[in-house]
Amino acid sequence: MFELLEPFQKALATQMRSQIQEGTFSQVNLFGGPRYSLRMSFALEAARVLSCRRQGESNCGCESCRKFATLGEPNVLIVSQRDHKSMIETRLDAFCRLYNDCSKIELMRAIRILLLQYHPSFSPATASQNSLYDAASSVNELLISLGQEREIGQKEAKKWAEEIRSSLKPLYAANRRNTTVTIAQVRAIDEWVNQTGMGSNKRFIILEAMEQANVSARNSLLKILEEPPEDTYFFLISEFPSRIMSTILSRVRRYVFPPLGKEEVMHYLEPYYLHDRQYESLEQFYLEGGGMDLNKNRQIAGMIFSSVQSNRYLLLSDLQLLLSNVDDVDGYEYVLRALLDMLADALEQELLSADLAFRLSSLVSSSYSEGQLYNQNGRLMLEALYYRMMEER
Repeated sequence: MFELLEPFQKALATQMRSQIQEGTFSQVNLFGGPRYSLRMSFALEAARVLSCRRQGESNCGCESCRKFATLGEPNVLIVSQRDHKSMIETRLDAFCRLYNDCSKIELMRAIRILLLQYHPSFSPATASQNSLYDAASSVNELLISLGQEREIGQKEAKKWAEEIRSSLKPLYAANRRNTTVTIAQVRAIDEWVNQTGMGSNKRFIILEAMEQANVSARNSLLKILEEPPEDTYFFLISEFPSRIMSTILSRVRRYVFPPLGKEEVMHYLEPYYLHDRQYESLEQFYLEGGGMDLNKNRQIAGMIFSSVQSNRYLLLSDLQLLLSNVDDVDGYEYVLRALLDMLADALEQELLSADLAFRLSSLVSSSYSEGQLYNQNGRLMLEALYYRMMEER
């Protein structure tokens, strides 16, 4: 158990393995740490091991483990706030290049992490939601058919990828509008985990970005976490665990996931056969694989920083051209992160006073948090932030 993840997070793999073997693994867990530190992977592996009919070895062939291989398991529910498109598109590209069993399984897992947000327990409440559930069902049917294919050539792989991409479009668009778990979802989870007649199967709930949930959702979840039903396991995944309300933190067992080092990143990317292509992080690998131009984001941040540092407003035409490249909140987020790095470097090099650097960084951080929480239009938010920074200057 955890053998495939141990090379990347050895201490955590050892700790969880021991706890499961000793029967002390908690029903409520918090996996805190930066993105791409394999928090979701560990949550899914823990769920697989806990469900295993045997000893939880990585190569186990029991019925439960076979289902978990491609996440075709109805007893896992996920509410996830992440960039599913980049993860899936990167793996679609790998599948088209490699068209082997490993790339196929990894592709199916990435897509099903998205599809599990359309779990049957989350009954659609509106016509638009109903259409999304239909779309998710269609994608799942494609995955079932793909899983039955034994030998796939490059031509067939590209055909599969094209069909899957087309089916995923409405789900990609909906994912951009999602934030985090809602009160309606928490109530549905409560009903699901307390259902009878599901046999001896364990149930697993993976919730991401709980710190961004509203008060009603947090309080409702707290009631479930205080006394979770038997054989029900919760995994809270958070980039900012300190922002989660203290009453929830008091109910969880916390695990701290450090960022992957350079060697771990290189080892993780080995199955992708990238030859001489080097990536500094898994984030860069997935974002660029998903089509994001990180260099362009840094250029946008650089233009804003230069304008603020020199206290000279950009020409309106230049500003509008700059903003036209930031049309979604994902791109906006990475522009802000690059801008924060530049402000930190400027402070270190004494290009800005400590007071000004702090005030500007506070504005950027506040805008970053608002973008995550409210999922507003990135272009409009960046324009407003730029003028606030210039006024602060």
